[in-house]
Amino acid sequence: MSLLKKSLLFLGVALISLNVDAQTVSDAGAMYNEGNGYYKEKDYADAIIAYEEAMEIANMVGGDADELKERIQTNLLKAYYGNATAFYKKGKFDEAIAGYEKSYAYAEKVGDSKKMTSSKNNIAKVRTSKGTSYLKNNKADDALAEFNMALEIYPTYYKTYYGMMLAYKSKGDLTKMVANADKVLEYGGNNPKAAKTVAKTKSTVSKSLVNAGAKEIQKENATKAVDYINASFTYASGSANAYYYLTLAYSIENNWNKAISSAEKAINIDPTKDKSDVYFALGQAYEGNGDSSNACSAYKSVTNGPNVDAAKYQIAQVLKCG
Repeated sequence: MSLLKKSLLFLGVALISLNVDAQTVSDAGAMYNEGNGYYKEKDYADAIIAYEEAMEIANMVGGDADELKERIQTNLLKAYYGNATAFYKKGKFDEAIAGYEKSYAYAEKVGDSKKMTSSKNNIAKVRTSKGTSYLKNNKADDALAEFNMALEIYPTYYKTYYGMMLAYKSKGDLTKMVANADKVLEYGGNNPKAAKTVAKTKSTVSKSLVNAGAKEIQKENATKAVDYINASFTYASGSANAYYYLTLAYSIENNWNKAISSAEKAINIDPTKDKSDVYFALGQAYEGNGDSSNACSAYKSVTNGPNVDAAKYQIAQVLKCG
């Protein structure tokens, strides 16, 4: 082959090579634009495929595609994150977790610390939602497993502690229920978005403590009942029911002054409602304290319920009220 022919052949190959490189950059850009189209339509799965292919082509091109690669990276990360969020909104928890894990890994690769944090925290939020779904199906142990994994990732997320509180409530573990309720208040108390959850937490733990106190009264364990009911006031203002049970507990201890005070508080809450049970307990407390006059007055206010005959007996036969 002559030198001229060799030169022409080399020139032809070089031109073909340059053309391939130019076309490859163009292809990467076209695929990137295709991904943008999918992303705009919230078709994140297809957007990911297009962006990944665009990145593969751009990597083959090398330095000439650096500027394009930066744009692909940015949008690919958004697509990973958007895809995970779409699964989350559909209640597809496992797919959402996998999606956020991919988003986290890619954010770490490209050095986007903000997206790393949001991806990580969202994994915890999804696990919390998954745990809550288990709890609704009476699978407390499965729920707790999810909640614990969530807390390993995001240890200050108040909704996870709320789920833990409900799980332990369903298992009858009052101590752990209260401990997790306190965490809800610690991490959600100053968060306006957590206001409803905080309110529900206070109501739940307050009622649970009052109910626990009522059970202790049935066992005549007055000291424990008093402790539970007084603890309930930390979470909510006392209800008439709470002060009624406190009246009974103090009466078991023969602590008549506190029993009388508690009964009076119960009567003053929702005064239009029938308080025959409270008045009967108040009559017993006054009687125990040696105050026959006030005992008579209290017993006379017992007009409904199972204690009416007992109150009449105390009035007529024991105290001989006028």
